[in-house]
Amino acid sequence: MRVGFLALAMLALGMLALTVLALATALATGQAVACERYPQPPLPTAEVVVQSAGGDRAITAELATTDEQRGCGLMGRPALAPDRGMLFDMRPPGPAFFWMDNTPEPLDMLFADPTGVIIHIEHDAVPLSRRVRGTRKAVAAVLELAGGSARRLGIRLGDRIVLPWAKAQRP
Repeated sequence: MRVGFLALAMLALGMLALTVLALATALATGQAVACERYPQPPLPTAEVVVQSAGGDRAITAELATTDEQRGCGLMGRPALAPDRGMLFDMRPPGPAFFWMDNTPEPLDMLFADPTGVIIHIEHDAVPLSRRVRGTRKAVAAVLELAGGSARRLGIRLGDRIVLPWAKAQRP
């Protein structure tokens, strides 16, 4: 009986350690904000241009700039139109991870470095999934589009998202 108790205690301690580690990682990467109410109301928009070898692609994107807006994202929203998206301001740059919990439509996720260069793409993220997607590289923005849009528009790694806040900071 004593061996069983010790094994159970060690298992419980291990689970507690994993929970603490997961929470610490989430806090360190800025991903710990939960969405209190979704779908969130429409956010302010900006025209976001993706520069690619096939030409410039203009997307009207909602701007998720606060922790709460980023936490809710497109949860509970209907399918995006082909020329619409949501741009997440991830400054200061760092690792970025997303999931599809409560998001009923597939999405493409374009992860951009501080200069706007696309360094990681998640194609057709599965709706309602809790699988974590993203990159440990320094990300300043993530552009979410309707699933399949990146391939349809010919958007690839190395293409560039013209970040609206970068334009505002130019002299």
